[in-house]
Amino acid sequence: MRGYLSHLQSPEAVLSPELSSVLVAGFVEENGCVLLASEARDSRSVRTAAQDETGHECFINHLHAKNLAEALEFAKCLQGALAKGYAGVFVVIVSFDGHEATVRFHKHRAGQTWLNNNLEGYLEEGIAVFD
Repeated sequence: MRGYLSHLQSPEAVLSPELSSVLVAGFVEENGCVLLASEARDSRSVRTAAQDETGHECFINHLHAKNLAEALEFAKCLQGALAKGYAGVFVVIVSFDGHEATVRFHKHRAGQTWLNNNLEGYLEEGIAVFD
């Protein structure tokens, strides 16, 4: 991720109307999971017995951004919105493969993880974690 960040043209980004509307829609809580309201409403996915809460949140709570700068700005806004509305620690993850940026989040839970501890081991994409 450091390499991608060093090539950012503009570290300041404005959110697209689509991502702004996701933040405005807020969050919902379902079965111990905190979900983006817009994504939960549009998803037909039901958590299976094999999927823990963290996996379910990461599946539902993932959005694509136009570029890395927008993804980082969305992650910052998302982290602020979660801190205002919920107790506990949330993990916001930005991934970028050189073309596409994705932002997802989950609540930090003991014994549950979405990512490998060695972020440098992700060779296909850069990973940034905000917690």
